[in-house]
Amino acid sequence: MRKTALHAWHKKNGELIDFNGWEMPVRYTSINEEHLAVRNNAGFFDVSHMGRYMVTGSDAEALLDILVPRNIASLKLHQAGYTFMLNENAGFHDDVIVTKMDENEYLVVCNAGNREKIWNWIKKNIKSTNVKLSDISDHTSMIAIQGPNARKIISDLAGDELPKRFRVGHVRINNEQMLFSGTGYTGEDGGELFVFAESEKELITKTEALIELLLNNSVVPCGLGARDTLRMEAGYSLYGNDITEDIDVVSADLAFKPFLDMDKQPDFIGKSAVSKLKHHHPMKRVFFKLIKKGVPRHDYKIYQGEVEVGFVSSGTISPLTKEGFGIGYIKTDIETENLSVLLHKKPAEIEVIKFPLYDSTRYGISRT
Repeated sequence: MRKTALHAWHKKNGELIDFNGWEMPVRYTSINEEHLAVRNNAGFFDVSHMGRYMVTGSDAEALLDILVPRNIASLKLHQAGYTFMLNENAGFHDDVIVTKMDENEYLVVCNAGNREKIWNWIKKNIKSTNVKLSDISDHTSMIAIQGPNARKIISDLAGDELPKRFRVGHVRINNEQMLFSGTGYTGEDGGELFVFAESEKELITKTEALIELLLNNSVVPCGLGARDTLRMEAGYSLYGNDITEDIDVVSADLAFKPFLDMDKQPDFIGKSAVSKLKHHHPMKRVFFKLIKKGVPRHDYKIYQGEVEVGFVSSGTISPLTKEGFGIGYIKTDIETENLSVLLHKKPAEIEVIKFPLYDSTRYGISRT
């Protein structure tokens, strides 16, 4: 299995699992404890297994505007934008974040399980000699610090004001220059720090030093388990569960600006399929919670009466509210009343709700 620069630290302090071919921590103490630390204070995640590619050159913008449905030409300098790479049927190759680092210089961050696929997809679509593709994944670490106090903690360590949400900029922490990106995957404020090094040994040393500094400032280490429950509470999709090559972007309820811009030029890959699907798509995404106790899981069936009408794509029990909840898909023409999930061969009534699951006045980015 592949390993990040923090592998030895994870092995000493956490419980490791195989995640898309990477040996990664699922937890250090408990998923509930780590989850609540992020909702109430701050936690950090090693997300260095994700792919980080630089697309540079005078035709880099034109290439990316074909590969993704977001209007890349409208990205401002040092702005990050969430979007996708679609196939011809408007299904997902992956969801990605594209950041305009400089004129003719873009950073593309993709999911760990899709690193090779996205690298090959970008490379396949390069038609110009004025585009260079480079992989900086193994020369950098990527540490996400999330929670209501995350931004202040990072700012204090840097001794400077941080870039705003979905903006990037360089900061100096521990006398080392790092890149801060105001992005994340938990529903909370914070950002992601990119650590750079010339060698593997140097990367390990720098990343471990950053982790010790975070620990000394009451930032809790969090594994993939809490990352999953946090993103589900916020209603964020996970590649491989909620979005796949076979689930289209319209059914996934993600075909809107700024993620997807039907008016931009040039036409992006998958646009023709999106146009057709906007008139009729086979499924619709729903966010739901159980009326009574129970835990819905991936691939559980959704019923209306005795008729199977859909499936659960992601499900768990909330460490915050203690409710069973999830994300799923049902047939487009089905009303969202009288639905149930089959739990242990018995129907459990569900209520379709708006995300996030938590009270957004008390938790999350928009808390008052």
